[in-house]
Amino acid sequence: MNAFVRCTPLLLALAAAGALAQAPQAPQELPKDLHGRWSAVGGGRASAQPFDLENIQRKDAGSFAARLSWTGADPKCTIRYQPITGTVTPAGLGFEAKTPCNEGVKAELTRGSGGWLGMATVTAKSSTVVELTAK
Repeated sequence: MNAFVRCTPLLLALAAAGALAQAPQAPQELPKDLHGRWSAVGGGRASAQPFDLENIQRKDAGSFAARLSWTGADPKCTIRYQPITGTVTPAGLGFEAKTPCNEGVKAELTRGSGGWLGMATVTAKSSTVVELTAK
């Protein structure tokens, strides 16, 4: 019994260290704004348009609020300053939105050494995957 009592603090410390090592990392500091471009190649032509996430504010550890502007290939499908709520992960940010033409946009951005990179899926008549870059 005496040996168990002496080992208990060590066992508790090891268990706590294991729990901390497995816990997800705290989300990084969020930028105030992200300004970037999405680009796609399809049908034999390339397309690139701007997007902006502005006034990014953390809501809690796992989410953020911002205003999204997303220029669509069709100007009438452009999102302008739409309030959104997205997710914060240890790697970056994710969000979903609908355009005025009822197209879905689902995006994920990861912070890299030279800025933010990611992918988005735009769902209209068919799904299109686009690349994202932002600073």
